[in-house]
Amino acid sequence: MRNLLLLFFSLPIFIFSQDPFLDTNSNVDSLKYIEYESQRNYFGLNITPIMSGVISNRNNHNLKLSAMYKRNYGYKNLRLSLNYLTEGSSPNFDFYIPVSSTDTSIYYRYFNSNYSYSDFRFGFEELRGYSGTRVHVGIDAIIGYGNQSSNYFHRLFSKDSSDTYRLQDTPNDPLVKTIGNRVTNYLVTGLDVSFGLDWIMNDAFMLTVQITPQFNYFIFLNQSQLEDPSGEYIPFGDYADFKLGYFDLNLIYRF
Repeated sequence: MRNLLLLFFSLPIFIFSQDPFLDTNSNVDSLKYIEYESQRNYFGLNITPIMSGVISNRNNHNLKLSAMYKRNYGYKNLRLSLNYLTEGSSPNFDFYIPVSSTDTSIYYRYFNSNYSYSDFRFGFEELRGYSGTRVHVGIDAIIGYGNQSSNYFHRLFSKDSSDTYRLQDTPNDPLVKTIGNRVTNYLVTGLDVSFGLDWIMNDAFMLTVQITPQFNYFIFLNQSQLEDPSGEYIPFGDYADFKLGYFDLNLIYRF
């Protein structure tokens, strides 16, 4: 654990020690070099949740909200961002298992889990491209705080006259009344890498499309809530998580 934390906090020092503040060089191929810009400050928002809501016309249960600031230094941008992420299922359960049955009835236990966290990211991106469009590759260190919540509940199904199992409305049934829930809090650390395409719309605005794989290591802090009458939950600890890629659509104002 100590080695992981040392790597996490030393990586940004290594990144920024690579001197991203280099001036332009007239001998470098202009198709591969981005000169200093007249608007060197960027402020942007991730508009992906808005677009996905308009297109799908439904709530998004896997959400990433971001506000970012970038400072241009020729062919590199230094960048900072604040992010809020959630992940959950659109129905009220992820999976279920049978826990008790007779010849005419069966009880199912349903499980659900989701997490949310906020983080701060800092890093840089390197630019390559043309005047109207360009590509970039970037890296960020991540530090934040989050929680994971989970629950389970029960439902009774009984056979009807056609031998088909039907959900029964039995709110006073002892097992149906049995529910479990848990909330666990974590320190969030990690790294992300971005691969993006910048489309310069005009002197003031730019649209960025990027894929952002990220690796997180969740460090257990405490368990703020626990109700487990069926004994389903095992003790939680630290764990790693890898997301192949968040699709980000960022609208950026340059000034």
